[in-house]
Amino acid sequence: MHSKLIVSALLGSAAASAIPNQASKDSYSNPAPPTGANGKNQPFKFPLSNGFPNIQVPSDALTTIQKQAHGTLPNGALPKKLNDTSATVLQLIAFNEIFEVAYFTSLLGNITDGTYNVGQGAAKDIVVNAITAVQAQEELHALGANAILSSAGRTPIKPCEYKFPVSDFDSSIALASTFTDLVLGTLQDALAAFGTDGDSELLALIGAVIGQEGEQDGFYRNIGKKIPSALPFLTRSTGPFAFSALNQMFVVPGSCPNANIIGLPIFEPLTVVTPPTAPKDQTVTFSITSSKAIDLTKYSVVYINQQNVPVSEPIHSVAQKGDVYTFCADFPGAKNLMDGLTIAGLALGAGPFADVTAATAATKYGPGLIEIN
Repeated sequence: MHSKLIVSALLGSAAASAIPNQASKDSYSNPAPPTGANGKNQPFKFPLSNGFPNIQVPSDALTTIQKQAHGTLPNGALPKKLNDTSATVLQLIAFNEIFEVAYFTSLLGNITDGTYNVGQGAAKDIVVNAITAVQAQEELHALGANAILSSAGRTPIKPCEYKFPVSDFDSSIALASTFTDLVLGTLQDALAAFGTDGDSELLALIGAVIGQEGEQDGFYRNIGKKIPSALPFLTRSTGPFAFSALNQMFVVPGSCPNANIIGLPIFEPLTVVTPPTAPKDQTVTFSITSSKAIDLTKYSVVYINQQNVPVSEPIHSVAQKGDVYTFCADFPGAKNLMDGLTIAGLALGAGPFADVTAATAATKYGPGLIEIN
């Protein structure tokens, strides 16, 4: 099934057997990608076999990463100072990029050792070469963010241990698309912070990363038989939503040496029990866990989609069983054409919330990530 999916998505059924493996002839693809320090069915641990994240600049190890990534770290002067908001943003970026290195290293290993079936021949070569490049590009993103932090006298971020809630290629690619959507929304928040807080020299750099992440996401969506570009204006996110999602979904609790220095909250989880699959008006069921009594009549579900004002919906059909609360809220998908990524939060107050920042400030549980299209 996987081979047919990839062939039809990437090559076209008629051309699959006719296209030679051009990528294998690319000299940039020659370095063998690194591997993680973990065993099968164990949390992912660093360092990688190439020494990452402990890579000297310059070094032979960095040169190998750059060849695999098809490009280099920026070689201009690094900032010597950062304001507090910008430092927090860069620490979050480093935190995320290190996770992405772990994720794509694990994914690449599962593909190349045959754990995940992606077919054979040209289709498999395209996937392997793409993920090989992405894995190294994420290494450079992480190294670059931590280098800026160090240059400005701020604390660089160290890796955690990670778990990945996927078991096959299709679910791995779908999840990669979802967290890349969230990253693309959060980097918009980074641009806003750098632009208003006096660190505008970082704007072009982050703009370049946004473009690179967007290219990745189009590839993942194409593999999943979706159109490459989900929306005309991608969904906005914020640092707290991204930091919460990473900690809830991927980080092994208690394994982070210094992530506690990142000045962002971690929300309690919000589970989307019945996720929408089409942008139509419907009722969605959610659940939360709370050991303390919670009066859900004081809350609302807030939806963030595209660049639009957040939509707040009242909660109804509340039920409790032990510490688990389930409840429903309307999802006005057709009315608001809520395609692509929608971020749901359980917010204190009825709303409306003027913007994403206000919605984030009111959120206590989240994010619930809804993917349509």
